[in-house]
Amino acid sequence: MNDLERVLSNLIESTSSESAILVNSEGLTVASVGAKNEDRIAVMIASLHSMGEKFSADLEKGGVNQFYIKTDTGYLLLKEVNKNTIIGLIAKDQAKLGLLMMYLDASVKEISGFLSDDDTEGSLDLNIRSIS
Repeated sequence: MNDLERVLSNLIESTSSESAILVNSEGLTVASVGAKNEDRIAVMIASLHSMGEKFSADLEKGGVNQFYIKTDTGYLLLKEVNKNTIIGLIAKDQAKLGLLMMYLDASVKEISGFLSDDDTEGSLDLNIRSIS
């Protein structure tokens, strides 16, 4: 288990969530723990983030830092790690939203420590999983 997967695993354990996935802005999985259909989820996370950025820009509200979707059975939380990396957390319905956000913020800070300064400029030099 690499450092990124360890952080995601700790996030899932701390929040009793279902899965966590780290993706780049192009929708490729960087790291994932517990995600089924991770390649599909990665693309959807990147797409949602991109649409949120466009919507926010059109409303002149600045960049999107984080957002969540409440479903009938849980939450999907997205948070920007840097300009080119987004973390997604899939949580259960009984989870406390404030705690999810607190742990997500802490995980983002930890993940940021693993990314080089070049990662914020657009080239992730990580072991990105290829789409099969």
